[in-house]
Amino acid sequence: MALDRMTKLSWIFDLYQLGQSATLLQNPDKIYQQLLAHIVAGFEARSGSLAMLGGDQTILTIVAGIDLPPQVIGSAVPLGSGVLGWVAQQGQPLLINGDLDPKQFPGIQRRREQAAPSSALCWPLKLRERVIGALSVNRPADKTPFSEADREQGTAVLNLASLALENIQLQLDQQRRIAELQATNQKLAEAQEQLLQAEKMASIGQLAAGVAHEINNPVGYVASNISTLGRYVNDLLSLLDAGEALDASLSGDAPALLALRALKEKVNLAYLREDLHDLLRESKEGLERVKKIVSDLKTFSHMDEAEWQITDLHQGLDSTLNIVWNELKYKAEVVKEYGAIPDVECLASQLNQVFMNLMVNAAHAIENRGTITLRTGQVGERVWVEVSDTGKGIAPEHLNRIFDPFFTTKPVGKGTGLGLSLSYGIVKKHHGQIEVDSTPGKGTTFRVWLPLRQATTT
Repeated sequence: MALDRMTKLSWIFDLYQLGQSATLLQNPDKIYQQLLAHIVAGFEARSGSLAMLGGDQTILTIVAGIDLPPQVIGSAVPLGSGVLGWVAQQGQPLLINGDLDPKQFPGIQRRREQAAPSSALCWPLKLRERVIGALSVNRPADKTPFSEADREQGTAVLNLASLALENIQLQLDQQRRIAELQATNQKLAEAQEQLLQAEKMASIGQLAAGVAHEINNPVGYVASNISTLGRYVNDLLSLLDAGEALDASLSGDAPALLALRALKEKVNLAYLREDLHDLLRESKEGLERVKKIVSDLKTFSHMDEAEWQITDLHQGLDSTLNIVWNELKYKAEVVKEYGAIPDVECLASQLNQVFMNLMVNAAHAIENRGTITLRTGQVGERVWVEVSDTGKGIAPEHLNRIFDPFFTTKPVGKGTGLGLSLSYGIVKKHHGQIEVDSTPGKGTTFRVWLPLRQATTT
């Protein structure tokens, strides 16, 4: 190392500074390369290589090179193989001037046809007698060969290089752990939010089941009363028929008879007869509608069916459609194109949540009036359910993010960004997949794939 004392101290300080550089620590490959370049320049060499020992302590990886082919960077060197592998395994430096005796140095091959340098120095990089890597510098034939003094000086200086490399490794490990902790915290936050949302949905389901139960009682006796009222009306109309027959058989101008005929005209008895039947029919239809909504609430919540069951997906789609109909009826015509599909093993209430999210999102995507199409089909041992809309579509730059928790393109207060994320998690839990195809300005189609049977139901 042909440097004066002050220059040498400056060089050593610069080496230390490289190991502390916060900017370079953001790019490990760059800092390895600059450390090697600094050492190669300090030893007035032309080329060099730096290799670090992996976690298994048996393989070196070349992490930096000066005047080496690019493909060499990243290559593996087993301990004991080549110059770097030999010094790392032996834990001692090596001075090479000319060829090596293969008997004295087995495993090291330096062939003339590879244009080997005429002089080389190689050191193991050690920390407290523990080898962490190896470094070599090379001089061409037109330069003064390395000497034993160079080897001894390099051994002392490279202890500092080892410290710098250890500092780099510690900093990188710390950054990796911080990144892992941040990712873990993010996943925990997402899991907590999803759990809260799942609990909210469970509470809504429980409330729906309770409301359905409470509504059932008054609906039952109203239906019974209307049925009885219908019989009473028929009896009264029969009595009126008999009175009209009697009226037709009577003649004269008795005041009571004239008053009865005047009252019959005033109340428009003919219209009242017809309208009574219509009122009873419409009341019965309304009650049937209420009973259907109650039934669909119970089907949707499935509070008593928390286990995996063989379920008719069409029934789940229909009951969910009935629940969200108020969101859809003003925005779209709903078209059903159901295929012939078998029943599926699933958690029905959770899949109903998926269908609900997709239907409501489809309605929100339609700005004026459009069409929402529900389709089903089967391919092999899987079935699929599609919810397609003629809405505004999804921008291409958003397609890769729509299943991310909290991501939403809806205005503030209109969406939490959890619907599709929860749906994605539910479908994955069913060992299925959810696909999306969207064209801005034309619409979006979500397709949910589900296996007919679950391999595991854990």
